[in-house]
Amino acid sequence: MVIALLLAFGVWRFMRRERIVMQPAQPTYQPPAHIDLPSKNIILNVLAKPGHLFDNLQLFQVMHELGFAFSENRIFGYFVPNRENEIAFRIVNIRRPHTFDGHPEEMRPTNGLMAVMELPIADGDNQLSYFQLMVSVLDELRERLDAELCDVNRIPLKDKTLYKIKKTIEQFEQSYQALIQNDYRRNH
Repeated sequence: MVIALLLAFGVWRFMRRERIVMQPAQPTYQPPAHIDLPSKNIILNVLAKPGHLFDNLQLFQVMHELGFAFSENRIFGYFVPNRENEIAFRIVNIRRPHTFDGHPEEMRPTNGLMAVMELPIADGDNQLSYFQLMVSVLDELRERLDAELCDVNRIPLKDKTLYKIKKTIEQFEQSYQALIQNDYRRNH
């Protein structure tokens, strides 16, 4: 029992830690124009409990409190800490047209949010850290909205699924870095 409580506390503390990607601010890498760089989308969903809808005013308030910015294209963006112009991930409405109304009191309620992370983020390094940032923020969003965190197929997120996503991100980062390193070696 004591071990289970300590383990639960450790998990809770990990999920609530300060959300900073520990990476010194550097100018963003600008790849040469002749390289066709790979990209990949990582998608997770935050879904209301079956038969329920999110309260729009609460949704907007929680998004604001968690640091999301509402953009002119009517979606939410979560920016990389200490890098104001780089988006870590976006939140879109799960319902078509996948946008939010700027006036939540006039918006049709939704039953879900889709988080989309477009890799690479920043210079292509530490992509797994950005994913962990997204999971941490979405977990708090899930808790505050009394919702479920789900995978791209809207199945509740399990450790096995998280492991597969992390492996996919690691493979993406390795291939991305290898492509850039090969280009650098050829040209220098």
